[in-house]
Amino acid sequence: MILLSGARPEVLDSCTGERARFHGLGGAILTTSSIAAVSMTFALASALKLFPPLAVLVGGVWGVAILSLDRWLVTSLPVEGGRRFGFALPRLLLALLLGAVISTPLMLQIFKPEIDAEIVDIQQERVDAFARAQQSGETGQRIAELEKSAANLEAVIASRGEIALDPAADPRIQELNNSRKQAVRQRDAFYQEWQCQLYVGPPKCAKKGNGPLAKKAEDAYNNASRQVRDIDRQIQQRRRQLGDVQDAGKQSRLTQAQSGLPVVKAELNSLTRQQARLRDAFVNENGGSDGLLLRLESLGRVSQENPTLNSARILLFLFILLIECLPMVVKLMQRPGSYDRILIELEKQEVNSAVDQIHDAERPLGLRDAPTRQFIADEPRTEIFENTGGPAEPPPEEPYESRSFEDEALRDLHDNRATRPGPGDSARYAHAGLNDDW
Repeated sequence: MILLSGARPEVLDSCTGERARFHGLGGAILTTSSIAAVSMTFALASALKLFPPLAVLVGGVWGVAILSLDRWLVTSLPVEGGRRFGFALPRLLLALLLGAVISTPLMLQIFKPEIDAEIVDIQQERVDAFARAQQSGETGQRIAELEKSAANLEAVIASRGEIALDPAADPRIQELNNSRKQAVRQRDAFYQEWQCQLYVGPPKCAKKGNGPLAKKAEDAYNNASRQVRDIDRQIQQRRRQLGDVQDAGKQSRLTQAQSGLPVVKAELNSLTRQQARLRDAFVNENGGSDGLLLRLESLGRVSQENPTLNSARILLFLFILLIECLPMVVKLMQRPGSYDRILIELEKQEVNSAVDQIHDAERPLGLRDAPTRQFIADEPRTEIFENTGGPAEPPPEEPYESRSFEDEALRDLHDNRATRPGPGDSARYAHAGLNDDW
């Protein structure tokens, strides 16, 4: 627990009364990391369908990561000072975010029965919506037309041509109607082009007038109009054939129904099989889609429909969130003790020691790690003597610790400023304005 709390055992040994405080802090970090590991294991096993032993392994790694992060959040927080809560605010926000992330899988696991029941309803709603989309789509509309045509043709064959064919269900009329829709769209486009050339429209019609481009567009419009009129005549002619009640018309309707029914059924079966394949693929995919997002959606819907469950969900979420933020809360509630004061002084000593080591590394090579002052110059120092003829007492040496690097360097220099006068030097000194007293 002490190791998890970030405390230094060698410092804590000198103040044993503080051990209980750090035991509690380490226990809070261990509790948070354990809940994070369990939460991640549930999320991987239930939502992602991961192999259980692998989910446990990944959950354990996630728990170790949360443990390291919580330990950093706790140890990086100052123990005292007016700005302590200012430093704690971003760390507390990070702890809240981690708590929300970690608590979500636990919430999903606790309310798993209610979520599973709601997932079934959501999946059924999706299947119904897909079926409606198929029916209203182009393929669905075509299948409806073919089913109606097949029923009408079967009725004509059963009545031996007595029942007239329904024009709307006739395959030939349906084909002509589709061709007419395309021809009308083309005719309208040519008409817009013609008007653009005559009266100037979009940028491609820079000049107006009944010129070559306008003539070309007009001819295209006329051709498309003739095509539409031709299709209309074919539709009318087909309707008259279907409405013929004479004996020859009956035989014609019977023949047409017998020849057209296999074609209609073949196309109908093909489109029906295509729709069935798409529907089965969607159902299989929808049945296996119970992932994390769907579970969150189910939990939200269940909470909206059930106020009691919603209240329990909120309280449980806040409880788990508080547990996840427990290390930061415990750290903020603790007051500085003897361990913290000892640690502050110890850190100051460590800083001073590190500074001394850096200064020692910057000294001249001969002075590094010297316990006392030593002169390493090869030449002997020349001492200054008084007029009395006796050697002057050297000044008392200063303690080594009080001397700077510059003092040591100056003392190591050869002193040639003054020497004892020798024979024949008086005249030279007198010429220089100096006497023996100097």
